[in-house]
Amino acid sequence: MERTRKKKIAKRGALLFAFNSSKYNYADMAVYTARRIEAFLGIPTTLVTDVDSLKTILPDLKTFDKIIDIVPDKSNIKEQTAWINKGRYQAYELSPYEETLLIDVDYLVNSDTLLKTFDLSDTFCCHSNTHMLMHPEASQEKMSAYSYDTLWATVIMFKKSERAKQIFETLEMVQNNYEHYANLHSFVGGVYRNDYGLTIALKIVNGHTDVPSDYIPWNLVHVGKNTSVYADSSDIQIPCDGSLFDFNTEFTIMFDHWKKSKVRKEYMSIKDMDFHVMNKDLFVGIMNG
Repeated sequence: MERTRKKKIAKRGALLFAFNSSKYNYADMAVYTARRIEAFLGIPTTLVTDVDSLKTILPDLKTFDKIIDIVPDKSNIKEQTAWINKGRYQAYELSPYEETLLIDVDYLVNSDTLLKTFDLSDTFCCHSNTHMLMHPEASQEKMSAYSYDTLWATVIMFKKSERAKQIFETLEMVQNNYEHYANLHSFVGGVYRNDYGLTIALKIVNGHTDVPSDYIPWNLVHVGKNTSVYADSSDIQIPCDGSLFDFNTEFTIMFDHWKKSKVRKEYMSIKDMDFHVMNKDLFVGIMNG
């Protein structure tokens, strides 16, 4: 494995939101993701979190360029527990950078590909298409049979501009009126999804038309909940400096293919590819080696 350290660009940085739940330490995931961002993208990371989550990562605070402590909105309930994913609209005001990568903490940065997003738009871009590893035939998700294809809030690039500000202000409005938009677009409301909020907000700002430069031109790669992913080797902490890591870039994807009550294991190897891990337990497994 070779590790290339890239020169930091002061005006650029990443922004991570992480609030612990009863099941997962999202702040710990943010530490791991920030380290990979520094290693592969060479940009600093700001963490948005709360006091309780912050207490769980005290030895690792130096990982972050800045830490912003907010009071999270815990009104989103999923599987009988608080799922703290509201408030992403605050990213525009909270980001200390001129150009920001807003990334979910369960997205595994495994290359320098995301640096290209800064050249795609003067204001904003996100993913409009996905690829599900081991399920190439999977169709693109729609909010409902009667609505738009889903846009993805997993990775967003935005630059301080009036248009980007308008998008995030509209996202706040959509979050505050989510049940209305759920009825309007015929999807199930209740649990707020950033992906749906983003889809609606961007369509409103664009007058319900498509602006091609808003879309990242490569697919968002998902490792689905019924698919497993394992690191081929462990990450290595460089002894001379505890803040440096030599990260593994090779992974094995595994899927149980059932046919006529029999199972056949199917495997795929990937290298230098970014991917979103939908199963949080698998992400924790990668993180902990």
